[in-house]
Amino acid sequence: MCKPRAEGAPMRSMPVMMLLLAVGSSIASAGVIRHDRDDALYQQLGQQSQFSAVGALGINYTGGGSTTCSGTLIASQWVLTAAHCVDDGVSFASFITGSSFSFVEEVHISPDWTMNDFLGGGDLALLKLSAPVSNIDPAFLHQGGGDLGQVGTAVGYGWTGTGLTGSQSSTGGTLRAGNNVIDALGSARGWDDRILLTDFDNPLDPNDSNYGSDQPLDLEYSIAPGDSGGGLFVEYEGRWELAGVTSFINSTDGSPNGDYGDSNGFTRVSDYTGWINSIIPAPGTMPVFAGGLMLMSRRRRA
Repeated sequence: MCKPRAEGAPMRSMPVMMLLLAVGSSIASAGVIRHDRDDALYQQLGQQSQFSAVGALGINYTGGGSTTCSGTLIASQWVLTAAHCVDDGVSFASFITGSSFSFVEEVHISPDWTMNDFLGGGDLALLKLSAPVSNIDPAFLHQGGGDLGQVGTAVGYGWTGTGLTGSQSSTGGTLRAGNNVIDALGSARGWDDRILLTDFDNPLDPNDSNYGSDQPLDLEYSIAPGDSGGGLFVEYEGRWELAGVTSFINSTDGSPNGDYGDSNGFTRVSDYTGWINSIIPAPGTMPVFAGGLMLMSRRRRA
């Protein structure tokens, strides 16, 4: 779980993996882009209407400290995000998308999530908002297969930089999105198959690639700190659907900063639709919770 963080505290990291929390920051610009492409193109992609359900989460922890993550509206009053953003006791959280601002009143963490076990999958949480969002269409969930090998578009509110520099701290202000081929499942690295993997192909060096083709897409991209919980979208049978939730960066060069050659891990949404549907009530029903207190729910693995 994410420990409470003091303002300016260093980001927790694993030897070759980075947790994508923007620590002690305001809403930051999103994602690491190609060094040879105009940043305006990534900004324009992020502003397209099919990605309007992605918003920014501001989170305060009960033990002190705060962070910024991303999330996707999947029902009028529900946001899907990463478990590691909210698994350490949330005292206050808010969700902003477009002109809509909402408070979070319930947090439900996937029963398959184990503290800091990013390679085991399950890095999902559902957040109930205090009131329905009426001016944004929720994202459709990708229900089945067909995501592997597709072009995915990652959207979120994280740091930015280029493939040559990696993500740069304290960069921000603008929503971005970028494209990448969903190259593999977690089993390609001996991890859980409920993880989707992409890699940031280097246009200068075809050997700087981990999976699939070594040819980068026109708007090739890597996620960055602050993108945690953001969406990975695929166009499926003419409709844009949420296929993954941003979880982690993995690096083979010892510097998981989203530079060329780094891999991105996303929790595969289609493997968790049963859990999601068990939490989000059918229209016309209303769960009971303790008045005035944020409800935290976590069912343990059997």
